[in-house]
Amino acid sequence: MTDRGDGLSKGNLTRRTILKTGGALATGVLLPMPAIIGKASPANAKDAFKGEELTVCAWSGAYEEAYKKAIVEPFNEKYGTKAATLGGWDQMVAQIKAAPADKPPFDVTIADEYTTVAALAENLFAKTDRAKLTNLSAVQPWYFDTRPKSAQDYGAPFGLGFLLPLVNTELVGEKPLTWNMLWDKDLEGKLALDAGAFIWLLGVAALVRKAQPGLEELYSWKPDMSPDPIFEKIEQLRPAKWYRDGAELNFVMVQEQAAVAEIYSTDALGIIKDNKAFKTSIPADGTIAYTEWYVKVRGTQHDELSDVFLNYILDKETQDRFLTLTMSVVSRNDVAVPSHWIDYPATNEDLKKRVALISMEGWERLLPHFEALDARFKQAVLKTSGG
Repeated sequence: MTDRGDGLSKGNLTRRTILKTGGALATGVLLPMPAIIGKASPANAKDAFKGEELTVCAWSGAYEEAYKKAIVEPFNEKYGTKAATLGGWDQMVAQIKAAPADKPPFDVTIADEYTTVAALAENLFAKTDRAKLTNLSAVQPWYFDTRPKSAQDYGAPFGLGFLLPLVNTELVGEKPLTWNMLWDKDLEGKLALDAGAFIWLLGVAALVRKAQPGLEELYSWKPDMSPDPIFEKIEQLRPAKWYRDGAELNFVMVQEQAAVAEIYSTDALGIIKDNKAFKTSIPADGTIAYTEWYVKVRGTQHDELSDVFLNYILDKETQDRFLTLTMSVVSRNDVAVPSHWIDYPATNEDLKKRVALISMEGWERLLPHFEALDARFKQAVLKTSGG
């Protein structure tokens, strides 16, 4: 993902604002039937929505392009609809809130844990009857095991995205992919790290330290704590570059200004396809992740078509197509894994062992300290460069 910055402030709920500049949550936080009910029977469902429009918000950039090609265009062909995508980076929460309750800016939106916490706090999502999602039976249980019951009736779990290590093998050889390599003395001055979306790198530091189970060390961080081991770990890093966005990362790696980087799964396939010496995958020590649920927006005038779309994104052929175009993980347990995906987490056990999700409960614990986290991270960055 080119931009994994997160933001949340009353009246301006944008992901980039909070992770890059800090912020605080100003509101409280969370807390077999026919495929189509009412409008059409399954037998004539293909004609029931002919000509109907549907707007779906997806992550901007390469992810949205893959989503159009693999999902939206085939959906329109099947149902004769006029579905379209709108790209975003979680400003969708602010957009929904600003729009009239009966005229949302889109009908269905992508939502990770942070977005879901923010949207449910404002009552911006609409529930979906899970009986209408007939493809749910093929979804890995992990997606529901990691989600609070209070949020499980909102939307459908399509997959997940995550942070990955990216290695130029021509510069460093065939080193095993682990997060520990960021602290390898041989790689000092050869790293490219994200200067903005710091929460994911802090999660990596917690994984590497293994001082507490999972991401508990990150969730339990407090301002002015001493000692401050998770930030002390960050201060040990010696990068060549703190990059600002995916375009800058691509330039730094292609120009060999760095040999190892952190990269988001939404950006990964493009760079490894264009550069055969580049290698990436979920490392042996696991990784930090966010789920990608698609959720109906409150006030949609296309409620039944939205449910049809949510079930469609869980179809095996749909998820197989999407996998060929991305390095995302999808939610079904029976997908065909493409050759570019090394060590794809194919089973529920793989997900439990290799994926550290920043959960909704985790976000609720992190948000009150975000301004302090941002300030502390900036101090740590200065120390990594001798400042």
